[in-house]
Amino acid sequence: MTNFKNYLEAKVNSRGNKNLNYLSSFFSETELSILSDKTISIVGTNGKSSTAINIAMLLKGLDKSYIAFTSPHLFDYKERITANKDINFNQYIQHLENFELENNITLGYFESTFLIAAKAFLHNDFDYFICEAGIGGKYDTTSVIQSRTVVLTSIGLDHTDILGTKITDILNQKINVSNNIKTLFVSVLNEEYIEIIKSEYSNYSQSIYLSDYLNSKNILISNLIFKDLNYYLSLMVVDSLIQDIKYADLTNIKIQEVKGRFEIVNDSPVKIIDGAHNREGVEILLRNYENKYGHLNTDLFLGFKKGKDINNIINLIIEKTKYNLHLIEDDTFFDQEITKEIGCLLDKHGKNYKISSLEQFNKNKNPSILLGSLYLIGEYKKRNIK
Repeated sequence: MTNFKNYLEAKVNSRGNKNLNYLSSFFSETELSILSDKTISIVGTNGKSSTAINIAMLLKGLDKSYIAFTSPHLFDYKERITANKDINFNQYIQHLENFELENNITLGYFESTFLIAAKAFLHNDFDYFICEAGIGGKYDTTSVIQSRTVVLTSIGLDHTDILGTKITDILNQKINVSNNIKTLFVSVLNEEYIEIIKSEYSNYSQSIYLSDYLNSKNILISNLIFKDLNYYLSLMVVDSLIQDIKYADLTNIKIQEVKGRFEIVNDSPVKIIDGAHNREGVEILLRNYENKYGHLNTDLFLGFKKGKDINNIINLIIEKTKYNLHLIEDDTFFDQEITKEIGCLLDKHGKNYKISSLEQFNKNKNPSILLGSLYLIGEYKKRNIK
């Protein structure tokens, strides 16, 4: 029998949501109903994985069982499916292989890991399935669940070739991960976006807004950075879903740092790695950095995945002239955009840059930030595991 690792390794170059029309038939009607009732679906432009992992840690602290499905992984495929029970994932590979044969299809990597996670959830009597969407929501693989609980983390321009170039288009794609929503949890968004949600998305029982929740706890939003907002969003979700728990008990639960998201890997000089890969993510990262460290002479080491809206990110970065730019050398990580393409954009703006390696980032004597792709961060982590 094929094992989990070998099955997924054969899927590395099999990508996309190309089999969405088939996926619901992988489950029985009863299974789909259970998934809909017990899944916490997480959508948004940034902060999905952090929110999912925070929710998982809070549930664990309350002795609730869960499976969490997140993506992408940094350096180990097992990061995509985590649980607080032991599971033999190998037993589900035969289900997938039979499904592919019966329908004459080849499942993609994301599709395969999602289906394994969902099947494992159903077969092991877990309390909650925490499920992070991939791209968008409406046409995402995870939309087959049609979850009654949806969490919206943030909204920004990303994957515009697929989701659209307007915020209203992207909101529509994200929220419509399910047409069966009972409760929509919304993070702190632009007031304009909140008004759009309130006026155009009201076909469910209740919407719960993080700004209202923070106000009820006398917490000032202005004092919080992005990762704090993700934490309080997670707190709000668990506080609302599970009855008869005290807020003080929730806040006493220890939450692990989510690796690869604003992770300080060295203190002197300060070195930060972050998987920020769109304009909103980079803007949040640099704002948080400047609030904490001021205007140091900082080097930015950049490496982007192919298909990203690099022009929009570069336009943001070149406004901040205090940063020294380094482009990570070609063939450093999976599906990397070539430095020539990024360099051409910088040349148009007369912005100087160097071609550098991950080793040079490590040895650099200036304060430094490595960003642009979670695959880049994963490669850095692989090379620096102690």
